[in-house]
Amino acid sequence: MSTLTPPKPDTVTAAPSRVTLRGPVRVLLRVHRRSLWGAGALLAAMTAVLVAAALRADRLVADFANSGCTRSGSDRACFQPTRDYADSMLEVSRIPDYASLALILLPAVFGAFVAGPLIAREWENGTFRLSWTQSVSPVQWLTARLAAPAVLIVSGTVALTAVLAWVRPRTGAEYPTAWYEWFSFTASGTIPAANALLALALGALIGLVLRRTVPAMASAVVAYGVVTVALYNTRELLWPGRTDVHTLFRSHGHPRDAWTIDLGFLTDTGDRLPAGTCASFPTPRECLSELGATRQFTEYHPASHYWPLQLVETGILLALAALAVFAAFRVLRRLHG
Repeated sequence: MSTLTPPKPDTVTAAPSRVTLRGPVRVLLRVHRRSLWGAGALLAAMTAVLVAAALRADRLVADFANSGCTRSGSDRACFQPTRDYADSMLEVSRIPDYASLALILLPAVFGAFVAGPLIAREWENGTFRLSWTQSVSPVQWLTARLAAPAVLIVSGTVALTAVLAWVRPRTGAEYPTAWYEWFSFTASGTIPAANALLALALGALIGLVLRRTVPAMASAVVAYGVVTVALYNTRELLWPGRTDVHTLFRSHGHPRDAWTIDLGFLTDTGDRLPAGTCASFPTPRECLSELGATRQFTEYHPASHYWPLQLVETGILLALAALAVFAAFRVLRRLHG
């Protein structure tokens, strides 16, 4: 009778290991490590500059308070110290504004990097075929080029946004920035991270569509700019504003920190007249009376609308990013066959 003997250890066939994204991600990080280190160094430098600006602002405020002078004082001996303090605080308050502009522009740089060196260049050089023949499917190849930059760039963007939110009240002690200013609003809250994701998604889609490095990079920057400008021009419409109606030539009743989006005159029939109506007439009251204007109106967003506007715009950005990612995989499927 025959007996069953287990096979020798060296003849056992090992089960194929599951292919994960660890390999493609590791290769991606290794190939582009210099660019990633450069981006990290840039974010670290911006953070250091912001922290230094906040510390300097705190010191300026403390030194001015110890001097015994005030901004509203009339003591002649305090004239020069007050002027020096005001000039120094104005200089410091501009640093977060420059950082906000950089935070708005950085997603365009990231999107151009994804569109050009990360995707389009591989199609130009044909190196993507090498990845696809090493147990890496096209879907995994593209996923790695989206997931790795997204984690790194979004993490850095969120950190820089948090630092900027901590610094701005300190540097703006004397020259505060309104919450609705376009550069401060776009560089705060949840919008910067959503902008970064959208730029990455647009870069991936454009890189796959054009498959040429320089045109893809330029197109990614233009596409991100178009979306940013479009949202800026329609931001006031993303959430219903409030309307304050008052009698002619009397002060409005909305909060001082509100974002005024429209103002003018109301007629008896409820029609709206622009704010400049009758401004060139020597007797505006008579002109408005002839037009039937009986009241003034002011349409505005109070400060409490900050988060509704932020979240609606963030949702639009994320929806566009998801649509771009979906389109990118569809294009990849069409190219791969």
